[in-house]
Amino acid sequence: MSDSIFIQKTELFSYSGTNCIRNDYYYNACQKCLDICPEDAFHIVRNKLTLFSNECISCGACMGSCPTEALTLLSFDANAFVSSFKEREEKLLSCKKSTSCLGSFDAQHYITMALTSEEMPQCDMTHCQECTLNKEQKIEGFIRGEINKANEFLLACGTESSVLTLEEKAQEENAKRMIFKAAVKNIKEASQEENAKQLSMTLEYQKNPNKSGTPLKFMQLKNALKENLPKINVTKHATNFELFSKKEISFEACTNCGDCIRFCPTEALLNTLDKQGINFNVGNCIGCGICEHICKTDAIKTTDGIDLVEFAYDRGQELVHYEMVMCHECRCPYPYRGGDPICDRCADYRVDFSHVFTLAKDM
Repeated sequence: MSDSIFIQKTELFSYSGTNCIRNDYYYNACQKCLDICPEDAFHIVRNKLTLFSNECISCGACMGSCPTEALTLLSFDANAFVSSFKEREEKLLSCKKSTSCLGSFDAQHYITMALTSEEMPQCDMTHCQECTLNKEQKIEGFIRGEINKANEFLLACGTESSVLTLEEKAQEENAKRMIFKAAVKNIKEASQEENAKQLSMTLEYQKNPNKSGTPLKFMQLKNALKENLPKINVTKHATNFELFSKKEISFEACTNCGDCIRFCPTEALLNTLDKQGINFNVGNCIGCGICEHICKTDAIKTTDGIDLVEFAYDRGQELVHYEMVMCHECRCPYPYRGGDPICDRCADYRVDFSHVFTLAKDM
Protein backbone atom coordinates (compact mmCIF):
# COMPACT_ATOMS: atom_id res chain seq x y z
CA MET A 1 0.00 0.00 0.00
CA SER A 2 1.37 3.39 -0.94
CA ASP A 3 1.95 6.02 1.73
CA SER A 4 0.42 8.58 -0.61
CA ILE A 5 -3.01 7.18 0.21
CA PHE A 6 -3.15 9.06 3.48
CA ILE A 7 -0.49 11.64 4.22
CA GLN A 8 -0.99 14.89 6.07
CA LYS A 9 1.83 17.38 6.25
CA THR A 10 3.01 20.88 6.87
CA GLU A 11 5.96 22.48 5.12
CA LEU A 12 8.44 20.45 7.20
CA PHE A 13 6.47 17.77 9.03
CA SER A 14 4.69 14.72 7.65
CA TYR A 15 2.24 12.23 9.18
CA SER A 16 1.50 8.98 7.36
CA GLY A 17 -1.89 7.59 8.30
CA THR A 18 -1.01 4.46 6.35
CA ASN A 19 1.81 3.64 8.78
CA CYS A 20 -0.18 4.59 11.89
CA ILE A 21 -1.29 1.51 13.83
CA ARG A 22 -4.34 3.34 15.13
CA ASN A 23 -5.55 3.89 11.59
CA ASP A 24 -4.45 0.43 10.49
CA TYR A 25 -6.64 -1.23 13.11
CA TYR A 26 -9.83 0.58 14.11
CA TYR A 27 -9.85 -0.59 17.72
CA ASN A 28 -6.25 0.31 18.52
CA ALA A 29 -6.14 3.15 21.05
CA CYS A 30 -2.56 4.40 20.58
CA GLN A 31 -2.33 8.16 21.08
CA LYS A 32 1.26 8.65 22.19
CA CYS A 33 1.90 11.49 19.76
CA LEU A 34 -1.35 13.17 20.74
CA ASP A 35 -0.41 13.03 24.42
CA ILE A 36 3.04 14.54 23.93
CA CYS A 37 2.34 17.18 21.25
CA PRO A 38 2.94 20.63 22.83
CA GLU A 39 0.54 22.34 20.43
CA ASP A 40 -2.29 19.76 20.50
CA ALA A 41 -2.01 19.44 16.74
CA PHE A 42 -3.22 15.82 16.71
CA HIS A 43 -6.90 15.00 17.12
CA ILE A 44 -9.05 11.88 17.08
CA VAL A 45 -11.67 12.18 14.34
CA ARG A 46 -14.02 9.21 13.96
CA ASN A 47 -11.52 7.16 15.93
CA LYS A 48 -8.78 8.00 13.43
CA LEU A 49 -5.68 10.00 14.30
CA THR A 50 -5.68 13.25 12.33
CA LEU A 51 -3.11 16.01 12.06
CA PHE A 52 -4.40 19.57 12.00
CA SER A 53 -1.63 21.08 9.89
CA ASN A 54 -2.54 24.65 10.81
CA GLU A 55 -1.78 23.85 14.47
CA CYS A 56 1.48 21.91 13.91
CA ILE A 57 4.72 23.88 14.32
CA SER A 58 6.97 21.11 12.93
CA CYS A 59 9.03 20.81 16.12
CA GLY A 60 9.49 17.04 15.78
CA ALA A 61 9.08 16.49 19.54
CA CYS A 62 6.50 13.77 18.92
CA MET A 63 8.53 11.61 16.52
CA GLY A 64 10.29 9.43 19.06
CA SER A 65 6.98 8.45 20.65
CA CYS A 66 5.62 6.82 17.49
CA PRO A 67 6.16 3.02 17.50
CA THR A 68 5.76 2.69 13.72
CA GLU A 69 7.66 5.79 12.52
CA ALA A 70 4.54 7.31 10.99
CA LEU A 71 5.88 10.77 11.87
CA THR A 72 8.75 12.33 9.92
CA LEU A 73 10.43 15.71 9.99
CA LEU A 74 11.59 16.71 6.54
CA SER A 75 14.57 18.64 7.90
CA PHE A 76 15.82 15.91 10.25
CA ASP A 77 15.80 12.10 10.10
CA ALA A 78 16.55 10.49 13.47
CA ASN A 79 17.43 7.16 11.84
CA ALA A 80 19.86 8.88 9.46
CA PHE A 81 21.48 10.65 12.40
CA VAL A 82 21.83 7.35 14.29
CA SER A 83 23.26 5.66 11.21
CA SER A 84 26.02 8.27 10.90
CA PHE A 85 26.58 8.79 14.64
CA LYS A 86 29.65 6.53 14.81
CA GLU A 87 31.47 8.73 12.28
CA ARG A 88 30.47 12.06 13.83
CA GLU A 89 33.27 13.93 15.55
CA GLU A 90 31.00 15.46 18.15
CA LYS A 91 28.94 13.04 20.25
CA LEU A 92 26.69 15.70 21.74
CA LEU A 93 23.01 15.52 20.84
CA SER A 94 21.73 19.06 21.12
CA CYS A 95 18.70 20.80 19.67
CA LYS A 96 20.83 23.93 19.58
CA LYS A 97 23.58 22.42 17.44
CA SER A 98 23.09 19.10 15.71
CA THR A 99 19.57 17.70 16.06
CA SER A 100 15.93 18.63 16.23
CA CYS A 101 14.20 18.29 19.62
CA LEU A 102 15.56 15.23 21.45
CA GLY A 103 11.98 14.00 21.50
CA SER A 104 12.79 12.79 17.97
CA PHE A 105 14.72 9.88 19.50
CA ASP A 106 13.60 6.93 21.58
CA ALA A 107 15.38 4.27 23.66
CA GLN A 108 16.17 2.10 20.61
CA HIS A 109 18.00 5.02 19.02
CA TYR A 110 20.02 5.74 22.16
CA ILE A 111 20.99 2.08 22.60
CA THR A 112 22.12 1.81 18.98
CA MET A 113 24.28 4.93 19.27
CA ALA A 114 25.79 3.78 22.58
CA LEU A 115 26.67 0.33 21.21
CA THR A 116 28.12 1.43 17.87
CA SER A 117 30.24 4.34 19.07
CA GLU A 118 33.43 4.16 21.10
CA GLU A 119 32.50 7.45 22.75
CA MET A 120 29.32 7.65 24.76
CA PRO A 121 26.49 9.77 23.35
CA GLN A 122 25.69 12.81 25.48
CA CYS A 123 22.27 14.47 25.48
CA ASP A 124 22.11 18.22 26.04
CA MET A 125 19.32 18.69 28.61
CA THR A 126 20.30 22.24 29.61
CA HIS A 127 17.56 23.86 27.55
CA CYS A 128 14.70 21.42 28.17
CA GLN A 129 13.20 22.74 31.38
CA GLU A 130 12.60 26.28 30.15
CA CYS A 131 11.85 25.27 26.54
CA THR A 132 8.54 26.60 25.22
CA LEU A 133 7.76 23.09 23.91
CA ASN A 134 8.09 21.57 27.37
CA LYS A 135 4.54 22.24 28.51
CA GLU A 136 3.67 20.43 31.74
CA GLN A 137 7.19 18.93 31.54
CA LYS A 138 5.93 16.34 29.04
CA ILE A 139 8.75 16.62 26.52
CA GLU A 140 11.52 16.59 29.09
CA GLY A 141 9.84 13.72 30.92
CA PHE A 142 9.65 11.68 27.71
CA ILE A 143 13.29 12.35 26.79
CA ARG A 144 14.58 11.42 30.24
CA GLY A 145 12.34 8.36 30.31
CA GLU A 146 13.77 7.03 27.04
CA ILE A 147 17.34 7.73 28.18
CA ASN A 148 16.64 5.86 31.43
CA LYS A 149 15.19 2.89 29.51
CA ALA A 150 18.31 2.76 27.35
CA ASN A 151 20.66 2.95 30.34
CA GLU A 152 18.71 0.34 32.28
CA PHE A 153 19.05 -2.03 29.33
CA LEU A 154 22.75 -1.31 28.75
CA LEU A 155 23.50 -1.80 32.45
CA ALA A 156 21.62 -5.10 32.61
CA CYS A 157 23.56 -6.32 29.56
CA GLY A 158 26.81 -5.72 31.41
CA THR A 159 28.17 -3.31 28.80
CA GLU A 160 30.45 -0.38 29.50
CA SER A 161 28.28 1.78 27.26
CA SER A 162 25.73 4.29 28.51
CA VAL A 163 23.94 7.45 27.48
CA LEU A 164 25.16 10.56 29.28
CA THR A 165 23.31 13.81 29.90
CA LEU A 166 24.62 17.36 29.99
CA GLU A 167 22.78 19.12 32.80
CA GLU A 168 24.61 22.43 33.33
CA LYS A 169 25.13 25.21 30.86
CA ALA A 170 28.71 26.26 30.25
CA GLN A 171 29.55 29.53 31.99
CA GLU A 172 30.74 31.81 29.23
CA GLU A 173 31.26 35.54 28.99
CA ASN A 174 28.88 37.40 26.69
CA ALA A 175 31.71 38.44 24.35
CA LYS A 176 32.81 34.85 24.04
CA ARG A 177 29.27 33.76 23.29
CA MET A 178 29.09 36.23 20.42
CA ILE A 179 32.32 34.85 19.00
CA PHE A 180 30.93 31.32 19.04
CA LYS A 181 27.50 32.27 17.74
CA ALA A 182 28.57 32.26 14.10
CA ALA A 183 30.50 29.01 14.59
CA VAL A 184 27.47 27.29 16.10
CA LYS A 185 25.36 28.47 13.19
CA ASN A 186 27.87 27.01 10.72
CA ILE A 187 27.92 23.69 12.59
CA LYS A 188 24.15 23.48 12.55
CA GLU A 189 23.98 24.32 8.85
CA ALA A 190 26.63 21.70 8.09
CA SER A 191 24.71 19.15 10.15
CA GLN A 192 21.48 19.94 8.31
CA GLU A 193 23.30 19.58 5.00
CA GLU A 194 24.63 16.20 6.10
CA ASN A 195 21.17 15.10 7.23
CA ALA A 196 19.76 16.18 3.88
CA LYS A 197 21.97 13.60 2.16
CA GLN A 198 20.29 10.87 4.20
CA LEU A 199 17.01 12.66 4.66
CA SER A 200 14.91 10.07 2.91
CA MET A 201 16.41 7.06 4.74
CA THR A 202 13.26 6.32 6.75
CA LEU A 203 10.88 7.20 3.93
CA GLU A 204 12.82 5.14 1.41
CA TYR A 205 12.83 2.19 3.79
CA GLN A 206 9.06 2.44 4.22
CA LYS A 207 8.59 2.43 0.44
CA ASN A 208 10.48 -0.85 0.09
CA PRO A 209 7.85 -3.41 -1.00
CA ASN A 210 9.85 -6.27 0.52
CA LYS A 211 10.04 -4.86 4.05
CA SER A 212 8.09 -6.62 6.80
CA GLY A 213 6.67 -3.46 8.35
CA THR A 214 9.21 -3.51 11.16
CA PRO A 215 10.34 0.07 11.95
CA LEU A 216 13.80 1.00 10.71
CA LYS A 217 14.93 1.83 14.27
CA PHE A 218 14.33 -1.84 15.15
CA MET A 219 16.44 -2.93 12.20
CA GLN A 220 19.23 -0.59 13.27
CA LEU A 221 19.09 -1.91 16.83
CA LYS A 222 19.26 -5.52 15.64
CA ASN A 223 22.29 -4.75 13.50
CA ALA A 224 23.96 -2.95 16.42
CA LEU A 225 23.37 -5.95 18.68
CA LYS A 226 24.77 -8.40 16.12
CA GLU A 227 27.87 -6.33 15.53
CA ASN A 228 28.53 -5.77 19.22
CA LEU A 229 27.58 -9.07 20.86
CA PRO A 230 31.10 -9.41 22.32
CA LYS A 231 30.42 -6.27 24.36
CA ILE A 232 27.24 -7.78 25.81
CA ASN A 233 27.88 -10.05 28.77
CA VAL A 234 24.24 -10.95 29.43
CA THR A 235 21.99 -11.80 26.49
CA LYS A 236 19.06 -13.49 28.24
CA HIS A 237 16.86 -11.40 30.51
CA ALA A 238 13.76 -12.04 32.58
CA THR A 239 12.30 -8.62 31.76
CA ASN A 240 11.39 -6.86 28.51
CA PHE A 241 12.71 -3.43 29.58
CA GLU A 242 9.61 -1.90 27.95
CA LEU A 243 11.55 -2.30 24.70
CA PHE A 244 10.55 -5.74 23.50
CA SER A 245 7.36 -7.76 23.38
CA LYS A 246 7.26 -11.54 23.66
CA LYS A 247 4.09 -13.56 23.01
CA GLU A 248 2.70 -16.94 23.98
CA ILE A 249 -0.38 -18.75 22.69
CA SER A 250 -2.57 -21.16 24.66
CA PHE A 251 -2.93 -24.50 22.85
CA GLU A 252 -6.27 -25.12 24.53
CA ALA A 253 -7.75 -21.74 23.65
CA CYS A 254 -6.38 -21.09 20.14
CA THR A 255 -8.66 -22.03 17.23
CA ASN A 256 -6.02 -21.35 14.54
CA CYS A 257 -8.41 -18.89 12.87
CA GLY A 258 -5.49 -16.79 11.64
CA ASP A 259 -6.93 -13.38 12.55
CA CYS A 260 -3.85 -12.46 14.61
CA ILE A 261 -1.63 -13.20 11.61
CA ARG A 262 -3.74 -11.21 9.17
CA PHE A 263 -3.85 -8.11 11.38
CA CYS A 264 -0.25 -8.10 12.63
CA PRO A 265 1.24 -4.89 11.15
CA THR A 266 4.85 -6.09 11.24
CA GLU A 267 4.54 -9.80 10.35
CA ALA A 268 5.72 -10.82 13.79
CA LEU A 269 3.11 -13.60 13.65
CA LEU A 270 3.25 -15.98 10.67
CA ASN A 271 1.76 -19.29 9.61
CA THR A 272 3.96 -22.35 9.82
CA LEU A 273 4.79 -23.88 6.45
CA ASP A 274 2.00 -26.44 6.77
CA LYS A 275 -0.51 -23.74 7.82
CA GLN A 276 -1.31 -25.73 10.96
CA GLY A 277 0.51 -23.58 13.47
CA ILE A 278 1.74 -20.09 14.29
CA ASN A 279 5.33 -18.84 14.39
CA PHE A 280 6.44 -15.73 16.25
CA ASN A 281 9.41 -13.46 15.49
CA VAL A 282 10.24 -11.33 18.54
CA GLY A 283 12.50 -9.18 16.36
CA ASN A 284 9.49 -7.84 14.48
CA CYS A 285 7.04 -7.31 17.35
CA ILE A 286 6.38 -3.69 18.35
CA GLY A 287 3.99 -4.58 21.19
CA CYS A 288 0.96 -2.86 19.63
CA GLY A 289 -1.43 -5.36 21.25
CA ILE A 290 -3.57 -5.84 18.14
CA CYS A 291 -3.17 -9.62 18.18
CA GLU A 292 -4.33 -9.84 21.78
CA HIS A 293 -7.33 -7.62 21.19
CA ILE A 294 -8.51 -9.34 18.05
CA CYS A 295 -8.23 -12.89 19.44
CA LYS A 296 -11.80 -13.99 20.16
CA THR A 297 -10.73 -16.69 22.61
CA ASP A 298 -8.07 -14.65 24.46
CA ALA A 299 -5.45 -17.22 23.49
CA ILE A 300 -2.59 -14.72 23.02
CA LYS A 301 -0.76 -13.18 25.96
CA THR A 302 2.34 -11.02 26.43
CA THR A 303 5.00 -12.69 28.55
CA ASP A 304 8.21 -11.47 30.16
CA GLY A 305 11.72 -12.26 29.03
CA ILE A 306 13.94 -11.56 26.05
CA ASP A 307 16.77 -13.43 24.36
CA LEU A 308 18.81 -10.79 22.54
CA VAL A 309 20.34 -13.35 20.17
CA GLU A 310 16.86 -14.45 19.08
CA PHE A 311 15.84 -10.82 18.68
CA ALA A 312 18.92 -9.73 16.75
CA TYR A 313 18.98 -12.72 14.38
CA ASP A 314 15.21 -12.92 13.82
CA ARG A 315 15.01 -16.45 15.15
CA GLY A 316 11.38 -17.46 14.98
CA GLN A 317 9.64 -19.56 17.60
CA GLU A 318 6.72 -21.90 17.05
CA LEU A 319 4.07 -20.84 19.55
CA VAL A 320 1.41 -23.41 18.74
CA HIS A 321 0.88 -26.29 16.32
CA TYR A 322 -2.13 -28.48 15.61
CA GLU A 323 -3.17 -31.55 13.72
CA MET A 324 -5.99 -30.43 11.46
CA VAL A 325 -8.77 -33.01 11.07
CA MET A 326 -12.16 -33.07 9.36
CA CYS A 327 -15.15 -32.34 11.58
CA HIS A 328 -17.66 -35.22 11.31
CA GLU A 329 -20.57 -32.79 11.42
CA CYS A 330 -19.73 -29.86 9.11
CA ARG A 331 -16.92 -31.57 7.18
CA CYS A 332 -14.62 -28.57 7.71
CA PRO A 333 -11.03 -28.86 8.99
CA TYR A 334 -10.37 -27.71 12.54
CA PRO A 335 -7.50 -27.95 15.07
CA TYR A 336 -7.90 -31.32 16.79
CA ARG A 337 -7.27 -31.51 20.54
CA GLY A 338 -8.47 -35.01 21.21
CA GLY A 339 -11.86 -36.59 21.89
CA ASP A 340 -14.67 -36.81 19.35
CA PRO A 341 -13.68 -35.36 15.95
CA ILE A 342 -16.12 -32.45 16.11
CA CYS A 343 -15.26 -28.76 15.92
CA ASP A 344 -16.15 -26.30 18.68
CA ARG A 345 -18.81 -24.63 16.55
CA CYS A 346 -20.67 -27.86 15.89
CA ALA A 347 -20.23 -29.00 19.46
CA ASP A 348 -21.76 -25.76 20.73
CA TYR A 349 -24.56 -26.03 18.17
CA ARG A 350 -25.31 -29.58 19.26
CA VAL A 351 -25.66 -28.45 22.87
CA ASP A 352 -27.52 -25.19 22.25
CA PHE A 353 -30.06 -26.58 19.78
CA SER A 354 -30.43 -30.20 20.85
CA HIS A 355 -34.06 -29.54 21.81
CA VAL A 356 -34.90 -28.72 18.17
CA PHE A 357 -34.06 -32.26 17.12
CA THR A 358 -35.94 -34.02 19.94
CA LEU A 359 -38.70 -36.29 18.59
CA ALA A 360 -42.21 -36.02 19.99
CA LYS A 361 -42.12 -39.60 21.17
CA ASP A 362 -39.06 -38.82 23.29
CA MET A 363 -40.60 -35.76 24.98
